[in-house]
Amino acid sequence: MSIPRLTGYPGKDSFMATGTAPFTSTKETTNYARLCRLLVDVGSQVLRSTFDNVHPPATLHTVLGSTSVHYSTLQSLYKGRKKVLNPTQWGKLYPAHSPVSSETFDITLLTVLLRNICGLSPPATGWDHLPPATNRSIADDIARVKYYRNAIYGHASQAAVDDVSFSAYWLEIREALVRLGGAHFRADIDILEHDCMDPDIEEHYRQLMKQWKKDDDSIKDKLEEIEVSLEKVRTIVERNFRDTIEKIKNEMKTIEKIEFEMKEIKEKLGSLTASEEKNTDQETTGGSLEKIAKMDSELKEVKEKLCTLTAPMGESKDEDPTGKIKVSMKETLMRIENEIKEMKEKLDFLMASGEEGRDRGTFDPVEVINGICQLYKTREGWLSPFPWCEEFQFFLGNIFTRLKVVRRKKTRGEVTDMFVDMSSILDPNEQCSAPRTVLIEGDPGMGKTTYCKKYVYDWATRKQEPQRCCLTTFKAVLLLKCRDIHSDVWEAIKDQLLPRDIDEKVKQQFFQFIHENQSSTLLILDGLDELSSGKLPMFSELIEGRVLPNCRIVATARHEVGKKVRKNCDTLLEIEGFTEEHVDNFVIKYFKDRLGLATKLLERTRRDKNLREMAANPLNTALLCLLCEEFDGTLPENKAQLYLDMVECVLKRYEEKRGQSKVNADLTNLYKPQLNRLGLVALKGLLNDRLDFDESELGNHAKDLTAFGFLSMQPGGSKLKPKVHYAFLHKSFQECFAAFFICSQIQSEEITPEELVSDERYFGKLKQVLLFLCGILALQCDEHVVALVNSLTNQVNKYEGNGATVILEVISESKRERDFSSQLAKCFGSGLNLTNLDLSGNSFALAGATSIAEAIKVNKTLTNLDLSANEISDTGATSIAEAIKVNKTLTNLNLSKNFIGVVGATSIAEAVEVNKTLTNLNLCGFKCKKSLANLDLFWNINFIAVAGATSIAEAIKVNKTPTNLDLSWNFIFLASAT
Repeated sequence: MSIPRLTGYPGKDSFMATGTAPFTSTKETTNYARLCRLLVDVGSQVLRSTFDNVHPPATLHTVLGSTSVHYSTLQSLYKGRKKVLNPTQWGKLYPAHSPVSSETFDITLLTVLLRNICGLSPPATGWDHLPPATNRSIADDIARVKYYRNAIYGHASQAAVDDVSFSAYWLEIREALVRLGGAHFRADIDILEHDCMDPDIEEHYRQLMKQWKKDDDSIKDKLEEIEVSLEKVRTIVERNFRDTIEKIKNEMKTIEKIEFEMKEIKEKLGSLTASEEKNTDQETTGGSLEKIAKMDSELKEVKEKLCTLTAPMGESKDEDPTGKIKVSMKETLMRIENEIKEMKEKLDFLMASGEEGRDRGTFDPVEVINGICQLYKTREGWLSPFPWCEEFQFFLGNIFTRLKVVRRKKTRGEVTDMFVDMSSILDPNEQCSAPRTVLIEGDPGMGKTTYCKKYVYDWATRKQEPQRCCLTTFKAVLLLKCRDIHSDVWEAIKDQLLPRDIDEKVKQQFFQFIHENQSSTLLILDGLDELSSGKLPMFSELIEGRVLPNCRIVATARHEVGKKVRKNCDTLLEIEGFTEEHVDNFVIKYFKDRLGLATKLLERTRRDKNLREMAANPLNTALLCLLCEEFDGTLPENKAQLYLDMVECVLKRYEEKRGQSKVNADLTNLYKPQLNRLGLVALKGLLNDRLDFDESELGNHAKDLTAFGFLSMQPGGSKLKPKVHYAFLHKSFQECFAAFFICSQIQSEEITPEELVSDERYFGKLKQVLLFLCGILALQCDEHVVALVNSLTNQVNKYEGNGATVILEVISESKRERDFSSQLAKCFGSGLNLTNLDLSGNSFALAGATSIAEAIKVNKTLTNLDLSANEISDTGATSIAEAIKVNKTLTNLNLSKNFIGVVGATSIAEAVEVNKTLTNLNLCGFKCKKSLANLDLFWNINFIAVAGATSIAEAIKVNKTPTNLDLSWNFIFLASAT
């Protein structure tokens, strides 16, 4: 380990202006300089290592975040009366343009942080005194280092230490640093003891020591005053604590009494509910009503007692030593309050049912609805996405991380920046004042099903916020998984939600209850894209309101199916998956017992753009965690490799279970016949709109394939299909195996790329299969991917540009190294023989812009290209600009609504100076005639600002023909307008 110079203090060059040392070096002055270097250089590294052990770098941004418990402490140190932290140090804690890193913290800042946000108890002798030799805690050794720093600085006037004192100091400081930082520091410290030091270096470390002491002294008094104030607060708190404890004891006795009374009322309610289910005659019902009224009175008495306890309790403050006890009491009171509310609802329901039953003998749905609630609690309350990994099972309440859900505009289906909370998806909005139908769209694996599971789980456990128009207002919430629907909606409810042995009469009565209570019923259709094509029209009628017109409906779908039903939905939402913060939370929860792996994974995702893009997909994040654990931190480069690694992982576990584990074996290749059979079944299912299949379809490989863990058994199946059926765990897995099978067919020349893509479904419903296929082929054979891109380009030519965005996605998914993506883009460009290509509104961002730029460079036919509304930003605009410089056919190019800033505008301006063919360039209308006859920057959503406008002006100087110039709505100021 090398010992680098400490940053943040004046460097060596600051003390060498004259070219000579300030005074002559002697053995004693060198001793002093060595000790300064030991404390400054090694000391800073050791303190940083100590700090990183408490707050690992991967989670440091969370620790310092505005929602952290430490934020208020740091604010008081910076903005408080004493101002312990200076602006420079605050800037290192909260940098404006880069991630926070402890590597930038100077030694004084590290000391402040260790004392204030690392949970260290002050040494018994205080921070400024030498602890006894037997005291060796982290805090003691930090104080010890500081003490010896002060002792050595006492020699500063002579800047010299004799040999005997040097040896004693060196030994004590070395042992403290090694205990703090670890044994690996010992060897480096020993080398440093005899390292050569010239006079300039000696002076450099003397100055660093002086600066450290000066900085430390400036905060010492401030910290001591703060600690005195804290001691006063502590005394007051302890005095109040004794008084509060006695009060809490009395309140806890009252709570115990309330809980006992609640238990009695619960037993009475249970007994009454059971008797109500059995009794149907009017006389008995009347007697029950009297009991209900009496219980209602008892509940009111209990609630009054509860209010007397809750009102004075208030909020517990952080500094309140009884805070945890109060929180526990408050949670108990809230639980009791919720139980009272539930029991009151049941009593009200029984009262209403009893009165209606007395008058007309109507059906009571409580038992059926309670059964559905229990099903949701047990079935939907747990996530077990990968059965081959038994330990990968999470309670939904613990692992669920709120997904990023935003609104879509109904007019054009564009995604807005309006975030939507789970409890408000049915609330009125600017699109509709009284929404009946909600459509939630998202890419594969984005978490649409998890969102639905969490939704119904909250209803079943009554965890929605009571003040919102939300789930608790619904009498019945019916979650139907579209992949398991084999008939109509009524058969699906019976099949998926009702008891197997339900009485036919009770079933019909429940269906009638739904008919009569539509406004109090919520129907959730999860996965419209997983319905067979023949069933979609039937369920579209539900969404349109031609069936159950007053029933509330929430549906989820991938985009290809979602766009077919958008026009009939009142509210359009989009699940955009995980933000970076969500990924951090999920990974840390997953690796709560192995934070080292969490740090490794999070650091890798921050460095690797491909991995970061993959992690936005919750399913991919789960797989990344699993594979990071399985392969000890080795991670895939793209989505196809991610799923292939997953296959290898599953097969490895299968081999281990059979006691046949093979070292370094290529299990995917070993089990290729079985996997190809599974892929064939997967492909047939996708082609025929079937997501489940009979065991017989697995052929001779059924034993292995059902044991691998890729499939889930459909227990009992549908009543219409009593045979044992299997289904893939997720549609993405089915698409991956279908691609694996097609890849084998292409490699064995059973099918050509031309034959494959002639099926237009690979541009639509089977697009994900195509993307998996290209990713897998790119890992194995360049020629096959090139052939596939050429074949896809021929189809785009045939259909006059339709499907071009699919090719851009294929190029992105096939990336292995930069040059290969560029090669594929040029294949696309050279093979494209169209004159017009409209790629507007696809939001393909930088990756798509880079590929289209490479394609433009070699294309010889395009004259009109529309790239508007694609979020290509400055970097993408720069790539497009480079392509414009060499392209000789484009005459019209639309780059409007692309968030292009100063850098992008400057690049475009430079390209305009060179290009000789463009007649119209639109930056939300920037038009040019040979070149630039019309220049229109009206309402430029590209934010070109001052510098960008200046660059455009310079380009116009070169082009002599502009006749019209509109620069409205561009935030251009006087200087650039001039």
